[in-house]
Amino acid sequence: MSTDSDLRNIPTASPAPLIVSAAGDLINGPAARDLLAPVLRAPGGVTVDLSKVTYLSMEAVVPLLALAGRCAAEHRPLRVLGSDPVRRKLTLLGLAAVVPLDPATVP
Repeated sequence: MSTDSDLRNIPTASPAPLIVSAAGDLINGPAARDLLAPVLRAPGGVTVDLSKVTYLSMEAVVPLLALAGRCAAEHRPLRVLGSDPVRRKLTLLGLAAVVPLDPATVP
């Protein structure tokens, strides 16, 4: 399946945290679900790096919210590194309190 995003999964040396990242336009729900699928199966903490995402659609926000809810229910740490457009979208939607946003820098 071809998307407008450069999707890649980057497992770290240890089981936690798992880092997944995307770049470009994250414009649809299936692309976001594909990006986040490894996170749902992985134990431990999660970092979602959206620091290079230039546009985040409403459809792509839904899987991110589902991930935040699941991580909270499982007491798993979640970090979201967001570009300005990502941070702006989540803040305008009132979701910055639900999705833990960090500055768009990778540790």
